[in-house]
Amino acid sequence: MKKGLYDKFLSIVLTILIIGIIGAAGYLVYKYYQKYKINDDANAFLNEFNNYINDVNEVNNVNENITDEELLYDPELENQAIEEQTSGNTTVRGISTNALNYKGYNVAGKLEMPTVNLQYPVLGEKTVADGSWQITDANAIEVSVAIQYGVGLNNVGNTVIIGHNYRSGLFFGSNKNLQVGDTIYITDSETGTRREYKIYNKYTTEESDTSFYTRNTEGKREVSLVTCQSNNNYRLVVLAREV
Repeated sequence: MKKGLYDKFLSIVLTILIIGIIGAAGYLVYKYYQKYKINDDANAFLNEFNNYINDVNEVNNVNENITDEELLYDPELENQAIEEQTSGNTTVRGISTNALNYKGYNVAGKLEMPTVNLQYPVLGEKTVADGSWQITDANAIEVSVAIQYGVGLNNVGNTVIIGHNYRSGLFFGSNKNLQVGDTIYITDSETGTRREYKIYNKYTTEESDTSFYTRNTEGKREVSLVTCQSNNNYRLVVLAREV
């Protein structure tokens, strides 16, 4: 009788262990599938964003060859602009602006981190009051990385870009693998310019530390990549400067 109860107890424990292992494995599979799906969505969107940037640059190149008088008044462009504004189309001078909206959020540009083989849309809005950039909805960082504070992508000064730190490596989960001297690239949606930056500092600081937000960049373009660390008690900060 005692042996039967013991065997039954072992069977229950074994069943619980098997269920636990299956549950843990399923959770890991889900998290890595989630990473793949989000990164796949980001890459698909960025293909459209790249096409948008190419179109913008082509228009800019054409405009460079137009005389001042032609720029002041062009009946064809005027009619096209009126049609676009009254038709509800998401285009500007024939260029689709769908590439400037990612999952309901405004896209300020693109961040590329070749060392960790990741690229993401950078979400953010320009404020009307002072022209600085920030995210207007905290939920934005659930779908990509975003501007927390600063002058805006590729502008002189510092811009803080924040992202979640996931164990799967999603968003800024791989920033711990970035090193001083590594290269990142930033393309801004305002001008379509792609600029190269080099990482020159990497450190951990208190969660409440924002001293690096308003640092003097001495007339240089800089970015700060920031993510949480140690159960959100600390911040991993990566500083990069335009080459």
